[in-house]
Amino acid sequence: MIQAVHYQNGAIAAVQLQNGSVVDIATAIGMAEAGLIEDVNTGRNREGQKTLRSYPDGEQSNNLSNLPRF
Repeated sequence: MIQAVHYQNGAIAAVQLQNGSVVDIATAIGMAEAGLIEDVNTGRNREGQKTLRSYPDGEQSNNLSNLPRF
């Protein structure tokens, strides 16, 4: 599970996992696609690049954009 995000140039550049480890966004996307990170999936942005997404569960507090930043 992701507990915090790091932004660079307006986009998520890294995430901090529940165990405290920090991984870059490319690694996090790969982990999410392999089912290694709970509560996120992947999608594509307008430019066609892969991105992380939180599942649309109606709960605002667990959206990636609402998580603490580091």
